[in-house]
Amino acid sequence: MSSQRELQPGASTETLFEHASARLFTAINGTQNALSAEAVDEAARMLREAKQVFCFGQGGSMLLANDICARFASLSTKFRTSGDSHLQLLTASLMNEADVVLFVSYSGATRDMMETLRTAKAAGAKIILLTHYEDSPGASLADVVLRCGAQESPLDSGSIPIKVAVLYVGEVLVLRYILDSPE
Repeated sequence: MSSQRELQPGASTETLFEHASARLFTAINGTQNALSAEAVDEAARMLREAKQVFCFGQGGSMLLANDICARFASLSTKFRTSGDSHLQLLTASLMNEADVVLFVSYSGATRDMMETLRTAKAAGAKIILLTHYEDSPGASLADVVLRCGAQESPLDSGSIPIKVAVLYVGEVLVLRYILDSPE
């Protein structure tokens, strides 16, 4: 498969088409295989029961969290986001047992994320973490872990296939939420 080969200088544009599509299909298939139906069901239940849901992330993951939040916000006014890690931490400090954090972090290990999750947890909020690593430090604080199965090498930081895989998880969660909440 072309996604497993190194691209060579002078590769044809058609080869790039094949390479890119193979990487995207691999990312989605890996995520589909890694994602737990029980975790999606539990996360959707938590979202339905929450008074407020805060979609957070840092860097490129914040952009993905904002996209997922926008999709949910078209269904309910209880979905919100915060613009940066400082506002996320401040928001987390004001949460309570009726609130849920949906945090997107491929590594599940960023320092700012950990501080925000610890603060939200201490305030009583429930945590859903969308990550690649189920044994990450952030996963240890999460009530539910939604796994993105796509692999990323250090040179692929912020790769589009990873983003597609994360948005795939978001879409599955939105669909479960919609089907369980027909109103």
